[in-house]
Amino acid sequence: MIDVKLNDAEKRMLQGEDGLVPQLTMQWLVEMCQVAGTDTIIDLDGTGDFHTPWTTMTFHHEISLDELKKLTAAGGVFKIPTFSNKSPFTEMSPIHGWEGCDMCSRSHGNGRFDDCDFHEKSMHEEFYVEFRKMGMLQTHSCASYLTASYLPTIGQHCSWNESSAIPYCNAVLGARSNIDGSFATCFLGKAPYYDMHVTENRLATVLVETERLIHTDTEWDLLGFAIGEDCGLAVPAITGTAKPTTTQFCKMNAGMNTGGSIRMYHIPGSTPEAPTLDAAFGGKKPQRTALIGENVLRATYEKLNFHTSDDVDMVYLGCPHLNAVDMMLLARKLEGKKVKIPLWIMTAPWLYNVAKEQGYLKIFEDAGAKLMDGTCMAAMGGVPDYVHNIAVDSAKQSYYITGCYPDDDNRLQVCYGTQDDCVDAALSGKWRGEFKSVGGAF
Repeated sequence: MIDVKLNDAEKRMLQGEDGLVPQLTMQWLVEMCQVAGTDTIIDLDGTGDFHTPWTTMTFHHEISLDELKKLTAAGGVFKIPTFSNKSPFTEMSPIHGWEGCDMCSRSHGNGRFDDCDFHEKSMHEEFYVEFRKMGMLQTHSCASYLTASYLPTIGQHCSWNESSAIPYCNAVLGARSNIDGSFATCFLGKAPYYDMHVTENRLATVLVETERLIHTDTEWDLLGFAIGEDCGLAVPAITGTAKPTTTQFCKMNAGMNTGGSIRMYHIPGSTPEAPTLDAAFGGKKPQRTALIGENVLRATYEKLNFHTSDDVDMVYLGCPHLNAVDMMLLARKLEGKKVKIPLWIMTAPWLYNVAKEQGYLKIFEDAGAKLMDGTCMAAMGGVPDYVHNIAVDSAKQSYYITGCYPDDDNRLQVCYGTQDDCVDAALSGKWRGEFKSVGGAF
């Protein structure tokens, strides 16, 4: 077993001299170091986030509400700016827009998400009261970094925990994080020193080439999923693309860390640690070259589509959560129109009032669509009972939502395609999306 190096203050915490919560969090941190194969703990100077409301991802280190109250009463605070991710552990109700969602819980006594008592219970407000006292900013979003208004800068060490967020932190911002965001790391302001915290581990090892210029949202989404499947844990340097927008970065990141476990990548000229292709590899040659060509993209598209009928029961948009510009553009597509089937749109709670003030909420409601926030369909644990075929524009949601249905006989069918395909399906009740080869437009 690795003997983790601790300073005197850390030893005191581990021995319980500073109280139970510091002891539990230090125990968790030491165990994480041992699992990661490092004897070094690093002090964090960036930001953190973790999935709430639970305080750890290992139950024997879970901190009770009573202990949390004692900690905050004694003045305990998070040592770094800390944001709440949406909860994947419980069937989290939307914070806004939950009324009339016509969906039953699958594991909590068949409670209804549109029931006021169930909604209040799922909020776990007592935990959040204490978290707020400790300084947590409750963004409740898988893309909390888009609403946080406070981002880490290049080279800062962070502790984040969400699949699409990790590559955003590492690749897009040039900050440093592993998938270890937790109550412990945010409370202690410390994390194990390994993987993406270490400079040499951030260099590219795989060169990714394409056959088409990647420039549309769906192309970035498909490319990300395909790279994840091909590269696994490796760090790719990606060529053959236009400069991605914020939305496209988010879609690719979500796809990469769903198809695989990509925590870091480089796009020469777009990401901060890769001004050139040579810089991405640190002057070394690639270990191999991967071609994500037309056949791979088509196969990925077909993998994310599994439906025997073109009759669509529901459309879901907002994985990752839509940003303000996403909602503006979607509102333009829906203005003056009426959906034929339910259309759910998901965003971050901090943007709900923005959507209301900008008039997007009224446009969505006039069109018959529902704007919701703070969770996602997969985190809610399924879809309304009447839904057998759903349309989505997210590789991540296509992959995750089916995990809610382990029984193949009742497996949810999914139509995957562009946002325009999904809007068309919402208006018509029919799926008409198809893969576009080079020269076509996603």
